[in-house]
Amino acid sequence: MPKTLTFIIATLLLFMSTYAYPHTDAAEAAALEWLKAIDSGEFDQAWENSSTLLQVPLSSHMLARTISAARRDFGAVESRRRVRAIRQTSMPGAPAGDYAVFTFQTRFENKPLITETITPHLEEGIWKVSGYYVN
Repeated sequence: MPKTLTFIIATLLLFMSTYAYPHTDAAEAAALEWLKAIDSGEFDQAWENSSTLLQVPLSSHMLARTISAARRDFGAVESRRRVRAIRQTSMPGAPAGDYAVFTFQTRFENKPLITETITPHLEEGIWKVSGYYVN
């Protein structure tokens, strides 16, 4: 295959991959901002920036209690690295929509390796966290 044609195909493939998921960066930014609030104990702020899918079953106080209990012995966050990002149009127990699922490997002060999964949901053009799980 001529070099020029190979270059054009490679360029198109790169362009298409960034076009296919235009909101992934915004979804990840929303997830990281939410995690930053949780990490610093600003649960009211995290709740306010959450999806209605998370707000309806959990009050701000309940969110704080749940997260605090789940991460009670972890200590402070030392590092967080994204290891996976996928897009979904449905999630178990949730309405159809636009979801991003991010998996992070997180090092805490007292726990060397924890997997965090956070799911932003696109609501009225804004990414908001609808789920958070710690393993």
